[in-house]
This record gives sequence, structure tokens and C-alpha cells, in this order.
Amino acid sequence: MIPIAIFIVGIFAGFLGSMLGVGGGFLIVPLLVLILDIPMHLAVGISLTSVVMTSVSSSIIYAKRGLVDFKLGLFLETATTTGALVGSYVALLLPEFILEIIFGIVLIYASFKMILSKSVTEKKKTLESLSRKRLLLGLGGSFIAGMASGMLGIGGGTLKVPILVLILGIATKTAIATSTFMIGLTASVASLTYQAHGLIDPIQVAFIILGIFIGVFIGSHIAMKIKSLTLKRMFGVILFFFALRMLLKGIGVNI
Repeated sequence: MIPIAIFIVGIFAGFLGSMLGVGGGFLIVPLLVLILDIPMHLAVGISLTSVVMTSVSSSIIYAKRGLVDFKLGLFLETATTTGALVGSYVALLLPEFILEIIFGIVLIYASFKMILSKSVTEKKKTLESLSRKRLLLGLGGSFIAGMASGMLGIGGGTLKVPILVLILGIATKTAIATSTFMIGLTASVASLTYQAHGLIDPIQVAFIILGIFIGVFIGSHIAMKIKSLTLKRMFGVILFFFALRMLLKGIGVNI
């Protein structure tokens, strides 16, 4: 039954991850840990590997619609991939409950920022049009997002979307598409550490990837038809639920 359950997790994560530009790792990790009782470090390794597939398949769809800002994404990835390498090594040194608490706190903050977003007129911005201050803040935030990815197996999209929208002022749908492209690069770098330590199960990864492909196909097409503010708030509500569950588990409260 475990492979079937992992397959279903993949569909759910691919669907919501592709809609919200977060790779699905923020769903994969808590679902594997909380429902399937898979150890945290193994769940992170599985998540990172599967997030790469979410990114590739979703990015192809978004790129065809001209929504991915490849230049900005690659610029920010210089900081994110560095953070991912650092985070993946740090994670292996920390107990599981510490990772769970960090996961919960980081994502609760991001969820409130997105839930409380207000409707604004979104303008098309590019790398060249951004101020030096915004770019430096963006690089700093991207490094932190990379560390979170390496430590928590979330692809970093849960932080990258808020960084692109709230700090850099990128339009929500462009931010989602660009984040989707970026998380594949981040997750592929971070997953190397987990592969080297034997923390990735190829069979479980295969089942979750099959589910992700199905979920991504559906989710990325639906995302094109939903208003940006609605996407932001959907992102925040779903994020908060899983972040709270993980935080409570980390401090020893199971609900």
C-alpha cells in the first residue's frame, strides 16, 4: 500500500505545486512524515529528487506561455544553489525534531505574508529594471531559500514566490513560473548530498514522480485561469495548515 499512497501524494503535490510555483515539496515532506511515517531525512531526500521532475514538467508548460523570466531566475540561482549546498550539509547534522520545528516556523511566516496580500496593479518587471537594493535583498532571500531547500526538502519555492512577489515586485504569475524553473536547479544541487548518504529510495521516488506528472499537467493548466490574488491566498492557507502540523509534531504535539 505504501507505493500507492506515495503515488497519490505525488498527484496532490504536483497539482498544487505546479499551480503555486512551489514544486510540491512543502506538501510532500509533511505528508510523507505525518501520514506515511517516513523518517524526516528520507522524506527530504525523496522530496528533493521528485521536486526536480515537478520543475521540469511545469516549466515547459509555463515557458510556452512566455511567463518564465529565465534571466532573473538564473541570476538569483547563484545565491540559491550555494544556500542549498550549505543547507543540505547542515540538515544531516541536526535531529529530525529540530528540522520539523524550523520547517514549521519558516512556512508559517511565509503563509501569513501571502494570506494578507492585497490586490495591487502588477507591472511587468525585469532584471534590468530592478534597483540595486531590491536585487541585494533578493539575493539574500534566495540564499536563505536555498538553505531551506537543502535542509527541508521543499525546493525553496515556498520562499521564492514571496521573495519574487513581495521583495522584487514581480507579477504573481511570472513569479510562480520563474520560481518553478528555479526550484529544479536548487533541488538538483541539494539532492546530491542526500544521494551520497544513501537517503533516497529509487522505488519510492519512481512512484511519486509518476503521480507528480499527472498532478502537474492538471494544476499548471488550471493556474492560468485563476486570478493572481486568489492564487496568493490559496498558497497561504494551504501552507499554513501543513506548517502548523509540522511545527506541532516537532515540539511533540500530535493532532
